[in-house]
Amino acid sequence: MVEFIAPPILGGVIGYITNDIAIKMLFRPRKAIYIGKFHIPFTPGLIPKQKDSIARSIGSVISTQLLNRDTVINTVTSDESLDKVYISIMNAVQKRRNDERIIADVIMSHISEENIDMYKVSIQESITLAVSSKINDADIGTKLAQSGIDMIKEKSGMGFVSLFINDELIGKLGGIINNVLAEKAPEIIYDEIGKSIDEILSMRICDVVAKYEDRSPQVIRGFIGLCKMIIEENIDSILRLVNIERIVVDKVSSFDAEELEQMIFGIMHRELRAIVYLGALLGFLLGFVNILFFV
Repeated sequence: MVEFIAPPILGGVIGYITNDIAIKMLFRPRKAIYIGKFHIPFTPGLIPKQKDSIARSIGSVISTQLLNRDTVINTVTSDESLDKVYISIMNAVQKRRNDERIIADVIMSHISEENIDMYKVSIQESITLAVSSKINDADIGTKLAQSGIDMIKEKSGMGFVSLFINDELIGKLGGIINNVLAEKAPEIIYDEIGKSIDEILSMRICDVVAKYEDRSPQVIRGFIGLCKMIIEENIDSILRLVNIERIVVDKVSSFDAEELEQMIFGIMHRELRAIVYLGALLGFLLGFVNILFFV
């Protein structure tokens, strides 16, 4: 009777132990073991030994398959995501209806005054540069000169004025105006932008909410649409800047062997135990087959 019971049981025990050891050898030992100068094979375990390669593989899979360009765009700019953003912003706006703090105080609770001044200057310079460039490109001087001459002709009713005015004269007048604008406009624009920013920063939040409450849905929708457009047009640059693969690689590589083991076991505990039990089952079946054919 023993010869019929022992092989399946022994096979099951052997299958259980060997699979359990094989799984443990994935993680342990955590460091290489030497006897003198002789390196004991299979130390450290496979995962500690290949941690950097595993980190690169995980990073590559996540950045190219899970969080790639299309996935990020489809997720972040989906109607469902944008609706959630809209609702969140609207709720935040509604909560500020009775907030009597000025905008500057709120900002300074998160950013230092020095940084606010730095951002203010940066905004002033950026807008000044953009507007000045548009003014120069638009050749406003020539247009103003032409409009002025046309107005003089119309008001005076003196057709002979055209005898003294030609395209060359209009060009010279336009050039003078353009030079004056190029010299004076940046300073004027810079100062006006600064005044506008100071005015905005000194406004109470409740006043801003009340002033734009009727238009807030359209403003928020427009803002969200602008953000969507910026994301779609610059997603490649954003992903290169964020570098998801590098973040994942650095994070996984920073884990020590014990943390990595706990993480993997936490995710795949049932599956790994199932492999052990499967080894026991296969060992039992092989022991049973051994009885059928060799006893």
